[in-house]
Amino acid sequence: MTSTFTVGDLMIDCADAERTRDFYAILMSWEKTVSFGCPALKTDNGMTVLFAKTDIPYVPPVWPEEPGKQQKQMHLDFTVDDLPSAVEKAIGLGAAKPAAQYGGDCHVTMLDPDGRPFCLCKRPQEKNEFVLYYEKMGYGAIPDVSINIDCKYSETLRGFYAQLTGWDQGFHCTALIDSNKMVVHFMGCDGDFDYIPPVWPEEPGRQQKQMHFNFQVDDLPSAVEKALGLGAAKPAAQYGGGHFVTLLDTEGHPFCLCADGEIIPQSTSANQ
Repeated sequence: MTSTFTVGDLMIDCADAERTRDFYAILMSWEKTVSFGCPALKTDNGMTVLFAKTDIPYVPPVWPEEPGKQQKQMHLDFTVDDLPSAVEKAIGLGAAKPAAQYGGDCHVTMLDPDGRPFCLCKRPQEKNEFVLYYEKMGYGAIPDVSINIDCKYSETLRGFYAQLTGWDQGFHCTALIDSNKMVVHFMGCDGDFDYIPPVWPEEPGRQQKQMHFNFQVDDLPSAVEKALGLGAAKPAAQYGGGHFVTLLDTEGHPFCLCADGEIIPQSTSANQ
């Protein structure tokens, strides 16, 4: 049997889950909720974002990256109509604006209250090739949130997720469009810094994963077999019983495959 993959949710690791959830709720006007015992949000494109306190002390990423320090691993981009106003709003909610900025007038990198980088990006005034692609495919407007995954080999990691999930590959050579029509970018370090994969289960003093995908699948054993055949690894430590399996992608990012319809309590999440 061939298993189907859908994004169940994105889980973000935090020092203070409710504080971080509330920050993004106000920043993006997303609906606050609770899911699997975690503070959560519903995004405009229907994705659920969970916020979970880490079992070991949370270490915020250092940005710009520095050798030997915690890396961001994954981060969110938000498209806004008025960039200066969005920056001002974020700062008023507790974000910080680093001195180092590389986006010119197009985007600003910020740090959320947990110190996690995210970018505010100015919405293009004219239709570009990406907007036209969404229109051609009948996807509607490009969602205001996108996800960026750091890696050493972006082409390999993109290919892994494309084959695993069947996500749309036509948008851009460094990106995929997921089941929620959200853009997922794969960002090779390109010599800017030495990418270090996270360690899972987490260990104090080692790279933390920062956030991860939970995929809902209709045939868990088949989905695990498929992922392993594409180059994923299955850690010895597993906490999901027959409900879910934690795997590592080709760059070492943890992700979970969850049996469709299962209710997974927070205590058995990948944060265990």
